[in-house]
Amino acid sequence: MAKSSYGALPGLLVMLCLSGASNAANFPSSHDKVPAGWKGPVFRLSQAYPSKPPEESLPWAAIDPTEQPEQYAQAMYAYVLEGNVEAGWKVQNNKVRKWYHVPWMHYGDSGREFIHGMTRERTTPAPATPGKGELGPQQTRCFQNWAVGFYNSAGGYQVGKIWKKATKPDAALAQFPEGTVVAKLLFTTAPDTEVPYLKNTFEWDGNIHVFSGKTCPSGALARRPQKVRLLQLDMAVKDSRAPVTGWVFATLAYNGDAAGVTPWERMKLVGVMWGNDLSPAQQWINTAIGTPQHLGADGRLNGPVDNPRSSCISCHATAQTPMNSPMIPPSAADAPRWFKNYPGNQAFDAGSLPTDYSLQVSMGIQNLLRSQAAKAGPGKVAPEEMKLLQRAFDSGLDQPLPVTMKGTTEYPAGR
Repeated sequence: MAKSSYGALPGLLVMLCLSGASNAANFPSSHDKVPAGWKGPVFRLSQAYPSKPPEESLPWAAIDPTEQPEQYAQAMYAYVLEGNVEAGWKVQNNKVRKWYHVPWMHYGDSGREFIHGMTRERTTPAPATPGKGELGPQQTRCFQNWAVGFYNSAGGYQVGKIWKKATKPDAALAQFPEGTVVAKLLFTTAPDTEVPYLKNTFEWDGNIHVFSGKTCPSGALARRPQKVRLLQLDMAVKDSRAPVTGWVFATLAYNGDAAGVTPWERMKLVGVMWGNDLSPAQQWINTAIGTPQHLGADGRLNGPVDNPRSSCISCHATAQTPMNSPMIPPSAADAPRWFKNYPGNQAFDAGSLPTDYSLQVSMGIQNLLRSQAAKAGPGKVAPEEMKLLQRAFDSGLDQPLPVTMKGTTEYPAGR
């Protein structure tokens, strides 16, 4: 990947957008309609994408992510929180800096719910062995996880370029500028009776699927407003100092026993990752986090919601269109290809277009294709488009029907 001309200079100034909008389209905000009489919050897609890149000084610019990963991630975290907590995470209302959502994450059964715009993530399975739950020893049931992600102005600028033609997004433009930041809040239906370290966490209402957790169904399920609890926060930044990948990922998890007045102060770093290599390790893991963590393949960085057979970078390296491979290796024999390092401008599969580690962009494009195919009806979609759609369905990442990908239950991830 070509290095940015403003790569690692102290006092880094990255061109971001302050005014204008590159996309006048009115993309849908959510999968479901707001019910009559609803008095609570309603999600609105932040889609006034910037059209011109001004300047912003990034607080981690003088911190080397490979030498001081903890300090680097803490600076990222403070940047993500700034103005968003006060705005109630209505990111377009942030008085410090605006943030933006990716279109077409509303489509399908796992699409954005109307209250906070969350999409359904991977289900945390019930433990096969008592006391061995992914979320801790007291977990007995499976739990839904829902999340909402958003990009800073640098990322929003590129999202607007990709989606300038509302019905024909251009994946060839899916290469994000230096300084792009994407963050994602992840919530679970798990209560603190089964996950005690979730006590006093940040809670939202979400119009989410209805099931007890004694069984873990997928596919087309009824929804109703229910409580969800903050468990995880993911971040990624485009930084040319990260060898090969060009991205630095970080994950935080909630610890209700940690010091701090607010839940945001009780979010603790799980780790930081800039590559998949383990020798030498291209990551830093916080061994003193104080809450159960399952991590990913061979101890690679992953959060408590994520699949333990994957890692932050291996999962997002599959971001492309068409979505020709699943996010996790189907078998141990396939794993080496998933745990290589890829530049963001290299597709995971030949014949696909890379979307620079953005699963939101690749899934949004795939969702649009699904919608167009559904409207056209059988036999009325061009053969090339049908190939794209078939690859999407085969990948197991879209959910028009219950998922059967190698016996796993995977839902779109939103980073």
